[in-house]
Amino acid sequence: MKSTVAAAVATLTAALFAAAPALVHAQEPSMRLTRAQVRQELADLASVGYNAGGGEDPTYPAKAQEAMQRLAAKRAAQSAYGAGTAGSSQAGAGHSAAQ
Repeated sequence: MKSTVAAAVATLTAALFAAAPALVHAQEPSMRLTRAQVRQELADLASVGYNAGGGEDPTYPAKAQEAMQRLAAKRAAQSAYGAGTAGSSQAGAGHSAAQ
C-alpha cells in the first residue's frame, strides 16, 4: 500500500516538474507580481487576521481564502463613496439650534 502511494506521489511530482516550464510561460507578463507586491499582499492579509507563518497547516487553503474575502470586504468598505452606513438616526420633532 505504501509503495503504491509513494509511486503515485513520485509520478505526480514528476508530472508537475515536467509541466512547470509551460505553466510559467503561460502566465501573462501583466499578471506577474513583484516581490514588493507580494510582501504588500501578505501585509494586507495580516491586517485582517491572517498569519502566513510557519509550519504545516492542514486548514491553509480555507484560512487563506477566508482572509482574502475579509480583505476584499475591507477594501470595498474603504473605497465606498459617501458616509458609512453604520450608526443610527432618529426621526421626530426637531429642535432648533437657536435655543
